[in-house]
Amino acid sequence: MSYQCAKCDKEIEKQQGYEYQGKLFCEDCYMDILSPPKGCDPWAVHSAQTFPKGKDKISTLTPLQLKVVDYIRGKGEATIEEIMENLNLAEEILRREFAVLRHMEILKATKKGDKIFYLLF
Repeated sequence: MSYQCAKCDKEIEKQQGYEYQGKLFCEDCYMDILSPPKGCDPWAVHSAQTFPKGKDKISTLTPLQLKVVDYIRGKGEATIEEIMENLNLAEEILRREFAVLRHMEILKATKKGDKIFYLLF
């Protein structure tokens, strides 16, 4: 018998799901619930600093992370809405990838007026 993830509606087998607060979640959604990405996470900063410095760290990026970096490099800066729309990404996925890229000191965010822009570090 198969079930659906309570968050993303992905079809999962009960034994492959994770129960949380009386609901069944797929592994990805369960991880997002228990460990949401944070812009300020001292342990993540420490871990990211063990990555190679300079251009070598770009070679460690996933294809999705590289796509986000290349998009921002091409634009100079972009809002989260622009990135989500142009790269067809869900907000939670983009935020998770940005947290990693921020800790690796590849991307950063800055507020201009009432908008937040993402740019290269």
